[in-house]
Amino acid sequence: MADYYALQQQGVADGTAVPADKADGRQVGASHTITLASKPTDQAFSAGDRMYLGKRPAGTKLTGIKLTIGTSLSTTTIDIGDADTADKYVDGKTLTVVDTPTSLGPKASTLDDTPSDDPTEEIWATFLTTAVGAAVALTFELEFTGIS
Repeated sequence: MADYYALQQQGVADGTAVPADKADGRQVGASHTITLASKPTDQAFSAGDRMYLGKRPAGTKLTGIKLTIGTSLSTTTIDIGDADTADKYVDGKTLTVVDTPTSLGPKASTLDDTPSDDPTEEIWATFLTTAVGAAVALTFELEFTGIS
């Protein structure tokens, strides 16, 4: 049986670096920062509309995206990304389970990225397929890991 080391532990715990490297504190033993972003319940969204969720803090990466809804979103799909790539973190997720925080992402292709020191990345949710009524209550929970 072979032993393998996670990317974050290579050079740290596998004996390949003498002396051993220190683990990247933005990824190993890192802190969590949470950003909540709630839809105003006096505002309806049409298909294709987007909502600003916040900025990614410098020295972090987005490691969790949950959504809690008060009313089923039916066939509405959601992308979450930055200003340049609408589906960078979440691509076409549909949520119908109410009053239960549900993980939407992020995609594996972004979760293994190195944390960025750029504090300007804006995170946006795009509502696709169908409209979202004004009375629909929904809140995104964005979890960032790193040194913030």
